[in-house]
Amino acid sequence: MTVIGPADLPEFVRKIDDLGGPGDPRVDDYWRHISYAPAIEIDTGLDPFSVAYFNAQIALYKEISGRTLDQTINEHTIFNREAHVTSRNPYNHGDPSALATQLVQLATAMRLAKPRRGARIVDMGCGWGLSSELASYLGLDVEAVDINRDFVALVSERSQRYGYDIKPIHASFDSYVSQTPVDLFLFYECLHHAVEPWTLLGRLATMLSPAGKIVACGEPINTHWWPHWGLRLDPMSIYCIHKHGWFESGWSLEFLTRCLDRALLNVQVTTDPDSSIGQFVIGARDEVLNAEWLHRNSTIEGGVLDGHYLVAGEKTTLRFCTSVGGGRSELVIHNFRPRPIKAKVRRDGGSVARMTFVPGETRLPVDVIEVGTVLQFESETWRPSDEIGNLDTRRLAFHIGGIAPDRQRKIDAAVTLDRVIRIRR
Repeated sequence: MTVIGPADLPEFVRKIDDLGGPGDPRVDDYWRHISYAPAIEIDTGLDPFSVAYFNAQIALYKEISGRTLDQTINEHTIFNREAHVTSRNPYNHGDPSALATQLVQLATAMRLAKPRRGARIVDMGCGWGLSSELASYLGLDVEAVDINRDFVALVSERSQRYGYDIKPIHASFDSYVSQTPVDLFLFYECLHHAVEPWTLLGRLATMLSPAGKIVACGEPINTHWWPHWGLRLDPMSIYCIHKHGWFESGWSLEFLTRCLDRALLNVQVTTDPDSSIGQFVIGARDEVLNAEWLHRNSTIEGGVLDGHYLVAGEKTTLRFCTSVGGGRSELVIHNFRPRPIKAKVRRDGGSVARMTFVPGETRLPVDVIEVGTVLQFESETWRPSDEIGNLDTRRLAFHIGGIAPDRQRKIDAAVTLDRVIRIRR
């Protein structure tokens, strides 16, 4: 294995170009034996969302690229547009199997996302436009966004030529704004170019329609180089960063999930058994953030995750690790007992509120949940095997189905307390 550093990069790129460039079998053989050793040391123990960690990764980008990060200049691809406009597919692919793999990835993403006919989709970083054309073919209302004006022109010309009715938009990830709600944001092989994906996903989440989704597929999800996120250090990525100035990052699945959690989206992850198809990550703007979201974003004592619910015991504490936003949220309580359950709840060590959860669903209003907010429950318990005759012999209290953020539903406090929860002070 040959280890190279920053000083070796010009010769490294020249060697690859001389061998025929990426995709040439001689290049594949050459960089199979190459490893990059950064001169900059990055403390992976830092908070991956912190300014310090972010700045360290930007410094690494400068080391590898030899330039200051400016995606309006560096995120471009030079190609013969006319050849791609007239080809059967926008990539002008010479390898049918490679194109078939991409089509399977995109078709799988759409199957998992389940958009309705006519749904509004924004294809972020659309590039050559394959994903936009497939979405149009499926009957979706497509807007194709890219930072590269040549890609935007290609999508426009192919749309007119083949009647795809795609609306191309020249914009960066950070500058794009939708004036109407979006049903589906698609990132296909491009989210890894986002410099701050947590900020981007949080911003796009606010543009989603109710139950709208953000879908990412064909992305580099791994922990080969970093436990959370960072620039990819494989030879192909090093080549692209140094030669073109592209921002080639990657993340762990846990980190990408945390980004979507912070955007207040429910997360669905699907891994195809064929590794060439990869993983599909979907964030959904559902009315209720589910029990899995609560389990990931709070420290729980005295309760356990069981399927789609958090099952509370006699004493259960939730300490939130992620802000649910300002305003009043609602904790969704389910009582499967055939009679009411009496309970006491305390917030942040304050006064005790006594309440009764009637059979069925109860919405418990909670003002402004921030990082560190603590909810403590004390409840009478019951045994399902005794009271409803099933095989569950546990002593349990109630079930928590999730939490509904205030951004999705405004409820008058007095009406909620009178109609849904009976509180005795």
